[in-house]
Amino acid sequence: MTIGLVIKRKELLQEVESCCAQLGNQILVEKNDCAAWSTFQDWLQSSQPQILIIDVAIFQNIVSDRIRQVKAASPSAMIIAVNTSSEPEPILEAMRAGVEEYFYLPLQKGLHDVLHRKLDQHMRNQFLTNADRRTLAFLSAKGGCGGTTIACHTAVELGKRMHQTGTHHVLLADLDVTGGNVRFIMRAKTPYSVLDAMGNSQGLDVASWNKLISNGYPGLEIISGPGPVRLERMPEQREVERVLNYARSRYQWVVLDLGCTLTPYTMNILESINELFLVASPDVLSLFQVKQILQELRANDYSIDRVRLILNRSGEYDESLVADEAKKMLGIPVHQSMPNDYAGLSEAYAEGRLLSHGSALRKQISALTSSISGLEDQENVKDPKQHWFRKRRTPRLTEQEALG
Repeated sequence: MTIGLVIKRKELLQEVESCCAQLGNQILVEKNDCAAWSTFQDWLQSSQPQILIIDVAIFQNIVSDRIRQVKAASPSAMIIAVNTSSEPEPILEAMRAGVEEYFYLPLQKGLHDVLHRKLDQHMRNQFLTNADRRTLAFLSAKGGCGGTTIACHTAVELGKRMHQTGTHHVLLADLDVTGGNVRFIMRAKTPYSVLDAMGNSQGLDVASWNKLISNGYPGLEIISGPGPVRLERMPEQREVERVLNYARSRYQWVVLDLGCTLTPYTMNILESINELFLVASPDVLSLFQVKQILQELRANDYSIDRVRLILNRSGEYDESLVADEAKKMLGIPVHQSMPNDYAGLSEAYAEGRLLSHGSALRKQISALTSSISGLEDQENVKDPKQHWFRKRRTPRLTEQEALG
């Protein structure tokens, strides 16, 4: 487990280091002097510590802005603020800004307990069984069907649910090495791509992996494709397998975007996934391509039970009629239909963001994510208990009124 220390005052640093030392070799401590805030943000985004312990002196009286920037650079990090005094105002301001824990001298008892609990949780997360790990792949029947859009939004929703439960992270990987769009949609900042991971597949470790991934969404990490570049060669099967095996060792959920082409490269990837989401639009050419892909999968003895057909942009048609015709034509049922939200997507991508939570398409993708994971978005789960001020008091009837 990685703990980042951003502490200026010596008396605080000595106690924190002593507390970390008690946890033995199960943690990796990385320090940053925060000499420049922009450099610190770059370091935080690349290191991605599970816990970040910050001296409140770093906040420089702009606590809410600093915390917001920290969470943007590393959304999944647990933020612990430390101080030399117990003045209530800094404590309240930090907690309101989103700091999970706040300690002042002496730190040992409270800080040790929190770090020990977090380490226990982290260690439990490392021992997932193969049954706990899931790999999902999204493949478009043809270009423009929306497979990448659905893959990206599904990964964000999965990460959100994992973050809410305080468990494992999710990886979104763009394996369309001939021109994937995950980097653009997710606004990935790292210049590296999945090709760099494949080129160094034998030497992958925590430090090298953290340089390859981007963050910015709770519970989600992203490794992008190379974009529209001329490849000297396609990645070898062993290179792809090493990267996927390493990813599965770190994440409970791995979401793959495979682009829109079924090739020997794609077929090798499909052998090791749990579910394939085949995304098509309800036009004749797209459904014809679905039929061709299914025939190719059957010819390669691929289990069609692992294929889930997603009918995108189906709002302009009678969904039940299209679903029945698709099943007759293709031999598999429509797993889920998605509405057409071309205007919403165009506006979102032009503004550099994902679909708003209120859009019909985002709601359907959220429903798809719930069916995949078995977890509901906790932000949408309403508390069944009514607050006292919302209860309507029924006036007590007099005996005469009760008797009619």
